Parts: sequence; C-alpha cells; structure tokens
Amino acid sequence: MRLKKILTAILVFALTLSAVGCSKKEASDNSETEIATESVASPDDADNNEVIPLPTGTSSEDTSVEADVFVEKIDNLSDDFITGADLSSIAAEFDSGVKYYDFNGNELDEQGFFDFLYDECGVNYARIRVWVDPYDENGNSYGGGNNDIETAKRIGTWATNAGMRVLIDFHYSDFWADPSKQKAPKAWSDFSVDEKAVALKMYTEDSLNELRDAGVDVGMVQIGNETTTGFCGETEWEDMCTLFKAGSEAVREFDKDILIAIHFTNPEKGSYPAYAPYLEQYGVDYDVFASSYYPYWHGEVGSMKAILNTIVNKYGKKVMIVETSYIYTYEDGDGSGNTESEGKAGDAFYYDVSVQGQCDAIREAANAVAFCGEAGIGIFYWEPAWIPVSVYADADYPDEVYEYNRKLWEEKGSGWASSYASDYDEDAAEYYGGSAVDNEALFDFYGHPLASAKIYKYIRTGAVAPLSVSAVTTDGIVVGVNEYYGLPETAHVRYNDGTISEKPIIWDEDSVANVDISTPGEVAIEGTVEVDGEEYPVIFTVKFLAENLLLNPGFEDEDMSMWVIDSDIISRKDDSSNVHDGAYCLHFWSEKDIEYTVYQTVTLDAGEYVLGTYIEGGDCGDDASFVLYAEYGDESLEQKTGVTKWQEWDNPEIDNIVITEDGTELTIGVKVKAAAKGWGAWDDFYLYAK
Repeated sequence: MRLKKILTAILVFALTLSAVGCSKKEASDNSETEIATESVASPDDADNNEVIPLPTGTSSEDTSVEADVFVEKIDNLSDDFITGADLSSIAAEFDSGVKYYDFNGNELDEQGFFDFLYDECGVNYARIRVWVDPYDENGNSYGGGNNDIETAKRIGTWATNAGMRVLIDFHYSDFWADPSKQKAPKAWSDFSVDEKAVALKMYTEDSLNELRDAGVDVGMVQIGNETTTGFCGETEWEDMCTLFKAGSEAVREFDKDILIAIHFTNPEKGSYPAYAPYLEQYGVDYDVFASSYYPYWHGEVGSMKAILNTIVNKYGKKVMIVETSYIYTYEDGDGSGNTESEGKAGDAFYYDVSVQGQCDAIREAANAVAFCGEAGIGIFYWEPAWIPVSVYADADYPDEVYEYNRKLWEEKGSGWASSYASDYDEDAAEYYGGSAVDNEALFDFYGHPLASAKIYKYIRTGAVAPLSVSAVTTDGIVVGVNEYYGLPETAHVRYNDGTISEKPIIWDEDSVANVDISTPGEVAIEGTVEVDGEEYPVIFTVKFLAENLLLNPGFEDEDMSMWVIDSDIISRKDDSSNVHDGAYCLHFWSEKDIEYTVYQTVTLDAGEYVLGTYIEGGDCGDDASFVLYAEYGDESLEQKTGVTKWQEWDNPEIDNIVITEDGTELTIGVKVKAAAKGWGAWDDFYLYAK
C-alpha cells in the first residue's frame, strides 16, 4: 500500500509539472516592481523534476483521532519537520490586555500561552520579526508589534522556555519589509552598499549576542523578509547579494549550526529558478530557500509544490514555507478592516471560508513542503494570535469599542501600524490601525482556540469528525440587462470531509419576484436547501450588465485586433494576481522610461455615454501621467488617474460624452508616461449608453 501511494504521488506530481509547463508565465513580480532576471531553466525542465524519496518519520498506518474537523494525515512526515508560528505581535497583544484561553476555557498567561501552543497544538518553532529602530524621533513606536530586539528577547524567552526553537526574521528595516517596501533603516539611509554591509553585519552580530545572553534558542536566522524586489534599499542583484553575504557571514561566525534562510515571495510567477542563480553567482552562503505562500494571492498549491521541488533538485537547498495563512470568516473583529474580505477583487479562495477550510489550506501547504523529502523542512503559520484588542464585531456600542482599540493600538503597538509610523512608511499616514488578519487567526475574536489550532497535531495523526455541512453554494452568472436567466435547480452541498453532493433548492418567491432585470447591477436571490431534515440558506447571484459597446473590453479574447497598442511595454497577459476580473489584463512594465498609448474606435448613435476602466500599479514616479480619454469630432475629453499600489484599483470615468449625430466615430483609450521600472495593469474598459 505504501509503495502504491508513493507511485501515485509521483504520477500526480508529474501531471502537476506538465500543467505548470503549459501555463508558464513571465518572470515578473505582480505585486511590485521586479528585479530584472536572466533567462534560466524553468520549473518544468525535465532534468529538475526527480522526485526525492520521502523521509522517515510518521508512519502511514491509520492513527486518526476524533476531532471537530477532518484532516488527512501526511504520511512519513519527518519527526523534526518544523510546524511553526510567527508570533511577532504577541507581546503587544498581551500588553494591550488581550486574553487567551486553552481548550478547556482556562485563561493563559504569557508563558502559559507558549506552553499551550507547544504541548497542545504541536507548535515547535516560533518566528519573530525584528526591526532596527521602529520609533520616531520622540520615541513613539511605529506599532506592528513593537518588534525591536528587546521585544524579540521577550517573545524568544517565552518560546524557548516552552521547548520551541526560534527563527529570527531580520527585516533590516525600521518597519515592514515586503515586495512593496524594502527601505533601509533611518540610520543607514545615506550609506553606500559597502557601508550598509558593515552596519548590517555588526547589527546582526550584536542582536544574536543579545538573544543568546537572554537565553533564546535561535535555530534559524532569516536574512531579509520577502526580498523579491529589493533588500535594505538596494535593487540590483549584486548589491543585494553583498548585503545577504554580510548577514550570513555574521550568523556563520556566531554559530555555524544556525540555519540561514533567504526569503522570497510570489511563487506563482515561476521566478524562483531565476533568483537562485544570482545567489549562487555572487557567493551567498545560505541553507534554506524560503517562500511565502498565501493561497488567495499565490494560486493553487500544486505549482507551489513544483517550484519548491525544482529548487531542491537543481540547487541542493532546503526549502520551507515561512509564511502562510487562511481565513475562517469574512467578519472583521476589530473594526480596522482585514487584508482579506468577501468579494476581494482578484483574490481566489480555494478552500471553504471556515475552520475546516482553514485546516485544509494549512494541511495542503505542509504537504507541499513535505513532498520535497528531507529537504522540505517545515512551515510557519503567520500571526495565528493577532486577534482584536476588544471585539468590535456585534458590539452594542461599536464606535466606543473602535476608539478603545485605536487608543491601545497607538499606545501599545498592537495594530499593524500606529500613526507615528507615517514619518517612515507613507501607507501608515492613511491606513494606520489594528490587526488586518484577525479573521485568519487560529483563535476566535475572544481568544478561544479554534479547532484549527491543533492542525499541526492532526497532520501527524489524521483527524476524523462527525459529518456536517460546511458550505451550500451555487454558481453565479453574469447576463446583460433584460436578458433571460434561469434559476438553478440544485445547489452544491460541501461537507467537512471534502465530499460534495447536489441538493434541490426551494426558492423564496418574494426574492425572485423582486429582481429587476432592466437595471444594471448585482442581485442576490435567496433560497433554502434541506439536508438531513435541516434547512440551509443559499444565495444565487445574478450580475446584470449594461451593454458594453467596446469589443474585448477585458482582454479575455485572444483576438486583440480591435485595440491599437503603440508599444511593446504593454501587452495582454494571463496574470491572475493583477486582474480586476477574469483571467487577463493589459499589463505594463519596463526597465526604461515608460510611454504608450492604447485605443479603440467605435461607431455610435446619438445619445449620452459613460466611459470607464480600472487601473492598478506602482513605482511609476511622482511625475507620472495616466490619462483616460475620449475623442470625437472636435471634442476631446480627458480624465486623469494614477496608480498607488498592488490591487488598489482606481476607476476613472468620463460620464459626459454627448453624441449628437448617428454614425459618429468615437475613439477611447489611455495615454501613459511613467518612470522606468513602473508597473501596473488596465482591465475591464466599458462604454455604456446612459
């Protein structure tokens, strides 16, 4: 049976790689400007796909335990496989008065919390981010957990005392470092690359000495955080690698047994096999090629599995998923808004939004790493305890709760950013606030552990639960106004064991009767489904579109002949994380200064019309010019727009197009000038009669 499972795994992997090869994309980062890469072997190269033997460890026999969720055991999981958690915000949470409980409802103090995670939940490693100087000139904290080295010592001590090892995640910044932000610390801002390297090495040595003196058991060090687009203010590979090397030298000299990780993100772009050669070319000494993997941003887990296996086979490095998470509810617990919410444009929820779905997502991510054999060393769940300071959701006086939360976010640093961070991070000036991931935690809003908190135990044993309904759904449709639509006869009933059945729907007559098919917009038609004598609500969504007078407005059709594009800087692209809707967008990026025009000409009858589109992007410079335009006869109308950041869509419109004669030609389009290395995407143009 074990041999059969291994052979089956090999076959599935081969098919997965074939699929990856068929859909290979350009090596460019979707979320922000990408560092230019050379052409290298892709993950679908045949000689990179040797399947590594599974490690010894957890046996393949049935050891399932009774639980509240179903979890399929990961066979042969190594005994030392890392099942970790990033707990960087926990000190600020406790300082803000947040309470946590065990499964029996007993309140946990700081050390008791870590003991609980280790003993009851199987968390064997704690990840802690570290910023150099996260304070303004008056000593006010930037928030986000107040993650300086002193905070790291507090958290690291609790983790070590519980029996965990610690991964120190040096951002080498004064605040968040990720693909959109790789800013050098304030004190290093005027340094040359060589000066930064000296400062970075000394800072790493000093920090590790402080951690050791505090008794923290550091087992791994991360040199930079999500360094996909740069590192510590540098964007050229040679300069970045100079800094990587300085950090790794400090770690090696401190303790040669500590693992060194380099961290990237956006695995769905297939760029990792282009990054690894640079690390090799410039002599970066590291052990672990680490990746973030968030399903709603980075796609299905099969491609993640394939890309990690390529790194193992071709470059001989250990691999791990150092950040992952998934939502269990759409609800916002603290009133500050969440990173992921219902209807988030461009994001795909591959698993149910439920505790069961959360377990499924974590299990599949861990399995993707375990598939890489002994080189697949583990997984970290990101911020499983970053819950509301006080619960805003369903509060009797929500405004008062929000003000109470905001005061503590500012004073104790328990929100993602305080207002004081605005002098360093421009996003914080507008968006400072609380936790953006309270709906992705492994604790509910009140600090009680969810069934998913035991997922690391369950992937080693397996878990079975009483069969229950986890979701009842229908496939929504999009039609034009005044078009006939049919109500589905059945709904998809998903159970917590992953099975699906079809059950008949009883539609609410009033809900059906109130649908206005003549008005553009989205309607939700209500019904119910009966399963084993119990009724469940179901919604059927119908989106009515006014007639779009443009051809191929969302670039979903391969035929682009109706569009005139005057530059190869911009092109139709299959790009799931940069689309507004559908699978394709009009994507642009260039190492050189950007200038292009895109337009389409249509013939219209007399009437009033509205023109619009959607645009997102970033790094286009302060003098960038983005213009949506409409030209007909002697008339020329313009609407200026711009880009801010990834997936923050602007929706420019021109709503005063007045055509006085039938047969008038109207040319619509966009004109763009932007700085080199700017990037972005246009999607879903529309032209409607008013």
